[in-house]
Amino acid sequence: MNGKKMPDRINISKKSKNIINKVEKEKFLNLDSTNTSRSLLFSFAMAIGLETMPTKLENLHPGGLILDSSIDSKTKSLMYSYIISKSTNKTTLDEVSDKEYVYKSVQELANTGFQVIEDYMEKNENDVIWNMLKELDEQYYENVEKVKSIYELNKFESPIAAEKNES
Repeated sequence: MNGKKMPDRINISKKSKNIINKVEKEKFLNLDSTNTSRSLLFSFAMAIGLETMPTKLENLHPGGLILDSSIDSKTKSLMYSYIISKSTNKTTLDEVSDKEYVYKSVQELANTGFQVIEDYMEKNENDVIWNMLKELDEQYYENVEKVKSIYELNKFESPIAAEKNES
């Protein structure tokens, strides 16, 4: 070992912890702990933070959000997928083997996501849900077009086209 202490938990800022407390109190989007695991909440904050610039993690909340041993496999998959997608060297993927880098990156991403959630809390909850659904629809159709073009480029029959031909 090189003497560096490996991350043993997902950390959040004190501000993010305050946002989580507000989410708990208001049961915003059912993201409170009775409806949503902290691991899933972290994943949600990461996903929300994807379209933003990650915020440096400062002024840490003591104790963090989730112990490493409590992070579910879906959340860990999302964490490492994010690092792979932003990797500058797709051949070696050195970043993936650097746990400290992975945790720092996703914590900053989620930190930003929590700030966006706080902005959402200022709006009507139903409007937030409808806007998220609209964004998902847009992303779905954008990705369907990308998949179609990949199939056409490679001269494969798209599963989307096959479904239409069957009906």
